[in-house]
Parts: sequence; structure tokens; C-alpha cells
Amino acid sequence: MAHRILHLLGTAELEGTSIVRTVASLAQGVDSERFRMHAWFLGNGGPLVAALQDSGVQTRVIHWQSGARDPRGALRFWHALKGSDFAIVHQHFGGRSVRWIARRASGAKIIVHLHGRVCEASGAGPVATPIESADAVVAVSDAVAQQVSGARACVIYPGIKLVAPTSTEAEMPGTCTGMVIGTACRLVAVKGLRYLLLAVGRLRAEYPGVRLEIAGAGALQQDLERLVLELGLAQSVTFLGWQPDIGAVMSRWDIYVQPSIDEGFGVAALEAMAAGLPVVATSVGGTPELVQDGETGWLVSPRDPASLAGKIKMLLNDGHLRYRMGRAGRARARDCFSEHRMATKTAAIYSDLLRQPG
Repeated sequence: MAHRILHLLGTAELEGTSIVRTVASLAQGVDSERFRMHAWFLGNGGPLVAALQDSGVQTRVIHWQSGARDPRGALRFWHALKGSDFAIVHQHFGGRSVRWIARRASGAKIIVHLHGRVCEASGAGPVATPIESADAVVAVSDAVAQQVSGARACVIYPGIKLVAPTSTEAEMPGTCTGMVIGTACRLVAVKGLRYLLLAVGRLRAEYPGVRLEIAGAGALQQDLERLVLELGLAQSVTFLGWQPDIGAVMSRWDIYVQPSIDEGFGVAALEAMAAGLPVVATSVGGTPELVQDGETGWLVSPRDPASLAGKIKMLLNDGHLRYRMGRAGRARARDCFSEHRMATKTAAIYSDLLRQPG
């Protein structure tokens, strides 16, 4: 009989997209005869519920949104878990109160999976993450693992499937006319989109035909749209909204840019590399573990529009460089960040925990 694994996530709204992709990849990558994946959203429902269901994951929405300040939600969670036969609770969201209830209501082993290292709500930079009452801790990068206190974190990088490369070297445009820069992220401050827009503003006079497409949704969209107008970029920048099939969108991009102020890992940048795109990214968090400066793309300092613009300009001017970096990035995604590798390492942790006495 397969062991039932319960993944705990936050809201099913779009800000949880990268975590949902990880769970979906695990559901498709682990041996279904050994592990059966379930996912509960502790917050509200949303479009990501269907995304997980399409991957064969059984889902449920609990409506527990405010931790200890929501005792009714906590009680719903308790009753849902009480008497369940989950072997492992794999926690992607929530803190000690979630683990306390999960431990006492289910008796399952508990894994804490850390996807970031900043508190976005407070605007704070990287902070220490104390972990108590967990049987195992997983971090998406060494940078995230280094922030953990009270436990030893195992690093398991996110993994993805390879998609067809965007173009061959012979198809690389010789001029910059009509080229598209792309980025995909939540529209929130930590993603640094303001600095990307300022960088595009610096390039506009020299490259009037180059466009920027921003895939994603979030609270800062109106502020970013106002900045686009202030910079005179209305004809050069397009907000695409949330895209369920980001691979299809990336197929029309020439360069990928990740201007984050901090980043636990950068799954969208990995997807861009898998699609054969050269990447310009900020050297923050786990990004240097992914992007090799000068090989698969360029790394620059955060909050530095001039450096962003300079590296983008180098790629705009050199089709051979774009192709070489894109090809190297695709090979790195294949060799180091495959979905199979992620699933295999995660399944090994599940097996180790199940061998331990209760």
C-alpha cells in the first residue's frame, strides 16, 4: 500500500505558483506505488487548486488564514487531520502552530520545506529561520539553508522538465529590431521590477524596437504601470498577467531578466535556462547557485539599473553570445536541476523517515 504524503501550502492564489509546481513535479516524479500525494491549502482556494488536481494530486482547502489568531481555522485543521493515516506531513507553509497541530492530530513525520529567506510582509532582509519540532528540513538552495537555526537543512534544488529550445544559432536575429526581453514573477517589491523598468528606460533611445514583457500578477501592478508611463515606455512594455503555460510565453523571448532584491532560488530563471534563454540576474540569495556568471548568463548587483542595462545591451548586440549562453544554460538545467533528481532526493528523505521508529 502506498504511503500517503500530505503537502501543506498557503493560499491557492498565484503567489504560490512555484511551490505548487514543485509539488506537482513530485507527484509526477515519485513512485506512485510507494507514495500518494495529497495537498491541503491552509488559506483560500484559487486557480492553483485545479493546477494540482491536473497533476493527480488530491486537494482540499482548509480556510485557516491567520495562524493562532484564527482558532476556528485551527480547529478545522485539527479535525481534518484527526484520525487520518498520513505517513508524512510535508510543510511548505506556516510555522510552529501548524507543526504542533499536525504532530498531535496525525502522529505523522514532519518535513519543513523552506522556499525563501526573507519576510516580505515586513520588508526585512534575510533573517534567521528557527526550526523546531520537525523530523527533517529541506531548503531550495544553500543560501536558504544557511539561514536555518536549530536544525540541519538538506538542500534539494527545484527541478523542471526541459522544453524545446527557443531557436537555433542560425535563427538568432542579427539586429535588435523586434527582440523581446522577458521576466516572470509576482509583482511585488522583492522582485525588483522597478529596476528592470529603469534599465529598459536607459536602453530605449538606442534600441527603440526592443520590447519588455512581464508575466505575472501582484499588488504592485498599478505602481509599475505608472512608472512605465513616467518613463515613456508605454509602447515598449507589456504586462501579460499570470500565465499558466510560461513555457509557451518564453518561446517568444530572446533574453530573460531576473532583477530580484532577494531570491530563495529563482524557479522562473531555471525555466528560462531550460528553454535555452540567456539570463541576466541579480547576484542575490540562491541565484548564483543557478546562474553561472559569464557562462549561462550575467550576474549583477541588485538595485542597479545601469548594470542591468549594460549586460542586457551586450546580449542584444551579440546573437552568438545569446546562443552560447542559452545553450550552456539549457545543459546546466538538464544536468543539475532535473525533475527526476529532485523527486529522487525527496523520495529518499521520505524513505529514511518511514524507516525511523514513531
